Amino acid sequence: MKILVTAATDYELQFIDVTDNITVVNTGIGISSTVYNLTKLFNCHFDLALNVGIAGGFSGKTVVGDVVTVYSEVFGDFGIAAQNGFLTCFEKNLLSKDLFPFQDGRLISERAKSVAESLDIPCVKGVTNNTVSGEKERIRAVSAKFSPDIETMEGAAFFYVCLLENVPFVEIRSISNLVEPRDESKWNIPLAVKNLSEKVNLYIKQIDG
Repeated sequence: MKILVTAATDYELQFIDVTDNITVVNTGIGISSTVYNLTKLFNCHFDLALNVGIAGGFSGKTVVGDVVTVYSEVFGDFGIAAQNGFLTCFEKNLLSKDLFPFQDGRLISERAKSVAESLDIPCVKGVTNNTVSGEKERIRAVSAKFSPDIETMEGAAFFYVCLLENVPFVEIRSISNLVEPRDESKWNIPLAVKNLSEKVNLYIKQIDG
C-alpha cells in the first residue's frame, strides 16, 4: 500500500515513522497551498492519503491534547458577508448544496468513523478558514453557522481534492489550543504533536502492518 502523509508544516510531521511505501510531504499552510501541492502529488498513485496536524478545538467539545479524526468539513469563509450575517454560497443558491463533491453543503469522509473506532478517538466536524478565529464575535458566528468541533486552515481543501481525484483519505488532527480570544500562553503545540504522532503511527501500523 502506498500511503501519502501530508501536513501544513514540517514540525507536524517530525515524528511520523517513514518506510519505503510512505511519502511524507509538507503541503503548506492554508487552502491555496494545500490544493495546489496536493493536486500535483496526485500525479503519482497513492492508495491512501492522510492529512495530519494540529487544530483549534471549540470550547466544550475538545481539550488541548485530544486527537480526533474528521468526518465532515466545510469552507467557513466561502460565501458572502451580508448585513444580516455571513451567507454560504449554498444558502445564496450560487452552488447546489449537493454538487459533487459536496453533500448537503459539506465534504464527507467515508473512512472517518472506522478510523475513530480503531484508534479509540472522537470523530468530529471541522471548519476550514483561511483566517483562523481569534476574536469573540467571529468565534460566535462560526460556531452558530457551522457547529464545528475543530478549526483548521487546510482540512476542507484536503477533502475537496481527495474527493475530486477519487483518492481514499483520512484526516487526523490533535488539539493544540482552544478556539477562543487568542492567548498563546494557553497553547500546547508540543503535546499536540506528540499525541498526534502516536495515533498516526499506530494507524499506519494497523493498515500497513
